[in-house]
Amino acid sequence: MSEILLELLLELVIQVLGEFIFTLGWESLGHALRGTRKANPILAIFGWAIIGAICGAISAFIFPQHVLPPSRLTGMSLVVAPLITGALMKAVGDRRREAGKDTTLLATFWGGTVFAFAVAATRFLLLRAS
Repeated sequence: MSEILLELLLELVIQVLGEFIFTLGWESLGHALRGTRKANPILAIFGWAIIGAICGAISAFIFPQHVLPPSRLTGMSLVVAPLITGALMKAVGDRRREAGKDTTLLATFWGGTVFAFAVAATRFLLLRAS
């Protein structure tokens, strides 16, 4: 009897956690695509990380080889690419804001950096596994 109750409780906990994670992810995606004035920055950054991971997985599937030949500095793309992308996205966002246009959080240093890191990390993990 206690085994059945424990199994039911565990199933309930798994369902609640799964629903919470799905809802958090869905909300994050919504905030990522909103303008910066309407978006929650934490949820938007999480949303851009999800979008970046999806893009990284798709790019690893389409291009299943490393962009640059392997070197002694394995994983350098996890640092350099996100920092450069973040700087470029900040510049793009600054120009759009100066022109009076609304932007998403992707057009900030942190948004661009998190997105690029998620792409690079996903590609790194998937290509390393194969």
